[in-house]
Amino acid sequence: MKNIEEFHPRTQKCAYLFIMPSLIILTVFVFIPLAASFVISLLNINIFMNDISFGGFVNFIKLLSDGRVLNATINSFYFTLLEVPVQIGLALILAMYVARNSRYTKMLRSFYYLPFICSMTAIGIIWSMLLDPNLGFIPYLLKGIGLESVSFLKDPYLAMPTVIAVTAWKGFGYTLTLLTAAILNISASLYEAAEIDGAGAWKKYTHITIPGIFSTLSFCIVTTTISSLQVFDQTYVMTQGGPLRKTETLVQYIYDRGFQTAPYDLGYASAISTYLFLIIVIIIFILRKFILNRGETVNE
Repeated sequence: MKNIEEFHPRTQKCAYLFIMPSLIILTVFVFIPLAASFVISLLNINIFMNDISFGGFVNFIKLLSDGRVLNATINSFYFTLLEVPVQIGLALILAMYVARNSRYTKMLRSFYYLPFICSMTAIGIIWSMLLDPNLGFIPYLLKGIGLESVSFLKDPYLAMPTVIAVTAWKGFGYTLTLLTAAILNISASLYEAAEIDGAGAWKKYTHITIPGIFSTLSFCIVTTTISSLQVFDQTYVMTQGGPLRKTETLVQYIYDRGFQTAPYDLGYASAISTYLFLIIVIIIFILRKFILNRGETVNE
């Protein structure tokens, strides 16, 4: 009988064959556009592709003194720092409740997952209508119980928290599904042994559940952070970056400079895109280092 090592080159080729479709899609829609964006950021170019000239790092120097870039960066970080803990925390709390194989909990899981499969644009429009101070159901409900009507999306201090709440409500179902699957995968014998040793609910949660789902939890934190830093749909639909640009994020500003406001400076928009890409890379690198270190501690 042939040794398994003799088949290794063949199995390796088969593995590359299986991942080839994904690699092609990633190359066409991610890697090539990413490289093109960096090249365009070094050019003086508009959306009409006329009067193209090489500008070097002029666009990057320009963004360092652009107040709207700073404002959009602060707003993007503000959104991320609030949305990620809210979404992950809500999913963690509910995952413990729905991590049972009963008809009721299965129905609840499906119910919680429904908003995630809906379009963010559609959800943004619906919530904008519900929160409208003149026609919305929620302000009407507040008036009905004797409270003053609130302009959630027009108040500079409430607009971003409102968008964050809507985003967390839409996205936590996906995180909940992943965490629930991870919890259900933990062996019941571990909980039984903990009960025999006299461990309470909190001890079982911190010493069995969290270590058991830590890899899934880490994945959820990283992916949610990436998507939060790239927030666009909900702020564009619900607030258009207002009021007073309090909800204008980096992606929205990129869209505005490249496609909405003359002279449609594609080079400058690409420079801001590269700037955002570098921010995401740095943050994810820090997160991964922290998570890996934390993971080693948890496993110990």
